[in-house]
Amino acid sequence: MGKALLKLAGAVSFVLAVTGCGSGIEKWESANSARYRVLKPGSDLLGVTVPVLRSRGLEQVWGSPKIQRDGEGGYTLTYADPKKPFTRLVVHGMTEPLPRLSSPPKLSGEEMRNNTLAGYERDQPWRTVTIAEQKVRWFQESASGGADGAYFSTEGFTLKAADGRKGHYRLVAENGDDAAEAVARWFGSVSF
Repeated sequence: MGKALLKLAGAVSFVLAVTGCGSGIEKWESANSARYRVLKPGSDLLGVTVPVLRSRGLEQVWGSPKIQRDGEGGYTLTYADPKKPFTRLVVHGMTEPLPRLSSPPKLSGEEMRNNTLAGYERDQPWRTVTIAEQKVRWFQESASGGADGAYFSTEGFTLKAADGRKGHYRLVAENGDDAAEAVARWFGSVSF
């Protein structure tokens, strides 16, 4: 009986390891990757069941966003500056919440050290922004590189629209490394 229990415990440990009971950051990254794989281009928001969070101010300045739907009632709106590549805001509206992050992921990037390009990882604090009267934490996801700007992200958060419907959201911005102030304004500009 003791050997059977040990085998069962070993099997349970293996299943938990394989099914992703890793760190919150791994679960977060996995959930976001899975989301990107299901998004399909759309011309409208038909079939979207979560309340639509959008940035009307950026629509006035940059034009209508690119629309994607996930086929499960969620959506993604991508606002892009037509004059500046690597300058955009992405609003994800989802029917299910993202895994919680206990701390912001380390900021990673590359820098010159002794005339050699070297990678780095640095701890970073949470930053906060108010979105629809709710405090939301955000962080810098990555530093800018040759082909991309720096990425900034909110953690997943839940909001309730005036009609009582709830949605789960994540905002992502691409801009320069020193653009935290602009990014905070963009994040704070979204509303129902």
